[in-house]
Amino acid sequence: MATVLIIGRPNVGKSTLFNRLVGGRKAIVDDIPGVTRDFTVGRVNWQHKTFQLVDTCGLFENPENVIEEKMKEVTLELLDEGDLIIFLVDARQGVTSADIALSDYLRKLRKEVIFVANKVENSDTFYAHAGNDLYSLGFGEPVKISSAHGLNIDVLLDEVFTRLEELGHPVTVEEDSRASLSIAIVGRPNAGKSSIFNWIIGSPRSLVTDIAGTTRDTVDETITLDGIPVTFIDTAGIRKKSKVKVMNVEYYSVMRAIDAIERSDIIIMVIDSNEGIGNQDQRIAGLAEKNGKATIVVFNKCDMIDDRRRKALLRTFKQDFYFIDYSPVVFTSTVKGTGMNELIDSIKLVSEKIDLRIPTGLLNTLLGRYSETAPAPGKGKKRGKIYYGAHIASRPPLIMINVNDPELFTEPYLRGIRNTIRQNFDRFEGAPIFLKLRRKR
Repeated sequence: MATVLIIGRPNVGKSTLFNRLVGGRKAIVDDIPGVTRDFTVGRVNWQHKTFQLVDTCGLFENPENVIEEKMKEVTLELLDEGDLIIFLVDARQGVTSADIALSDYLRKLRKEVIFVANKVENSDTFYAHAGNDLYSLGFGEPVKISSAHGLNIDVLLDEVFTRLEELGHPVTVEEDSRASLSIAIVGRPNAGKSSIFNWIIGSPRSLVTDIAGTTRDTVDETITLDGIPVTFIDTAGIRKKSKVKVMNVEYYSVMRAIDAIERSDIIIMVIDSNEGIGNQDQRIAGLAEKNGKATIVVFNKCDMIDDRRRKALLRTFKQDFYFIDYSPVVFTSTVKGTGMNELIDSIKLVSEKIDLRIPTGLLNTLLGRYSETAPAPGKGKKRGKIYYGAHIASRPPLIMINVNDPELFTEPYLRGIRNTIRQNFDRFEGAPIFLKLRRKR
């Protein structure tokens, strides 16, 4: 699939244009320069044609800190990978020294460029103010759009597809190119999520610094594991609500992370080995379990702890994560590469378990044995009775059980059914088992 990059100095509207083209609010949009710190990737589908779109970090002319320096560095590196570049400028503000520096760089790069003037709500105003200045950048007549209002977006898309076809890139929509598996990497800020993400995909897509909260957007990347396409999603660290002001940039980052959990099949819970499991980690794990997501628990930075600390973390896992104690636990260090192959093996294992099915005959045998050995739940003289069950869905495994009265069955009794299945059929590592009770008519 052809890749198109949106390039421009900070705050010219790159993320707004990205959201407009991909048809959602995947990239965070704010009036503060430098909000986008990672590459946000999305797919554009239009009139049975498609391409991959990348919203890049804003290029700072003179980086003022380590994050801005890193943003500029990785953005410039990414330019070599793009098939087509959308060079976006702010028509209201006119040409700046940063625009001039970037235009000079793009000419030296000798890449195919579409010059786009954003925030053009009125053509007369454009020519009266910024028009002549923009021509001085040397890219000719710009495509004039307003990404905020959706003006001339169709004109821009026509130009993008025309250029891609002229360059020989296929743009026809494939029948089904959806990834078969989605995995979100979540956890508190600075636990090492982006380092793990980068190690898995083999390239520095997410910014990695020692500053907590570097990742603000979710970052998606699809790779192939054993012939299966898998999309990994690096998320912003999730903090307590009390520490996140409503409607600020971090608020949107948290919402993106929660959205990533909801649209994933497997959650990799990353925990800093030095800090251990916190209340917020329990909340994240609870959110994943409630949404039926499989989980893998990763204690990262294990190169900084000893065996005594490792055993203590395992005990804490059993206590604090009792509700997902079926999850694989992996100790990793991206600095030394420790445990990373074990993490990949755990991903492969859990991906098998979320699609595993229990044969109906065997399931009912297990339910019958459990009913015989465990006291039947009930109220007063009325006792609960299980008639039969069936495994009706996967991701997560969902079992429908027909009973005389669903209200008679307590959670401890249902937990016993799940344990019976894990002990006598399969452990279903990482996968929650959902039980749905239906009154037999």
